[in-house]
Amino acid sequence: MHVRDLLQVDALDLTLLWGEGPLLDREVSGVTATDLEDPARFLQPGELVLSGLVWWTPEADPAKADRFVTALRSAGATALLAGEETHGTVPDVLVDACRAHGIVLVAVPAHTTFRAVTEAVYLRQWGDLSRRPLAHHALPENVRTELAGLLAGDATPDALLDRAFAHLGGPPCYLLTATGREVARTPAAPHLPAPRAARDLLSAAAGTTLRIDGDAGPYDSWFLHLRGPADAPPRVLHEIAEVFAQYRHHSELRQAAGRRAADALAALADAGPADGAELHAALHACGLPTTGPYRVVVATPGGEESGPAV
Repeated sequence: MHVRDLLQVDALDLTLLWGEGPLLDREVSGVTATDLEDPARFLQPGELVLSGLVWWTPEADPAKADRFVTALRSAGATALLAGEETHGTVPDVLVDACRAHGIVLVAVPAHTTFRAVTEAVYLRQWGDLSRRPLAHHALPENVRTELAGLLAGDATPDALLDRAFAHLGGPPCYLLTATGREVARTPAAPHLPAPRAARDLLSAAAGTTLRIDGDAGPYDSWFLHLRGPADAPPRVLHEIAEVFAQYRHHSELRQAAGRRAADALAALADAGPADGAELHAALHACGLPTTGPYRVVVATPGGEESGPAV
């Protein structure tokens, strides 16, 4: 997906404030929402950056906007999508800073949620499941379309697995880790204890198994496992495995973004008294209310029973 593609999604009602030629054709790798004043260390190259501009105030020095945009450029961001809800409009100083540093700037109206933008990006990326030539697919077109929508909507692995196999009559199928832990199973599949599942994964006689590699490498694999050897054609299984590979990629991106936001909040708290706007932005990035109340809990293991507790 490219920045230009997002601007063509009419339902989002986005407005291009600054951007030109090749910049609009840059590839989009993902989306990160942040309201930190300096988010560079929490961004990945190729990402769209969503910001509600909580970090900016009309009284702020223009250098503040310049520092924010410089951080996006240094991180390799493809574009800044600035929300209009906080200030009613995108400030001119931000437009000037984006023009100076070559960062595409797009206004997000108050009636368009950041979640809608995020879903549009991932639906477009994962829509490749539906846009390939029909002869290439074993999965029916309506199933591919529904799975792409579930992926974009952050559906659970159980919901994905159920829909992926429903058109085959819902055969018993498991999504397992390498140690046999059950990530998901279809409604017709009884619970499979982890030790037995781990043995089945190593046995060719125990059914059909297909590996799904994760971003962390082959030692972090998941497995599609069907107890019946002929419950699904091989091409169908491979396409379903592709769906879960994309699910894992999206999930790991979200988890990484959550960890980065949490690290930023912890670092801010550790540094001592924080500026109100900066603290509110860090709390917002973690999905926490800015007004509290909060309870800080510190836990340490101790005693003979600490092992099971951990």
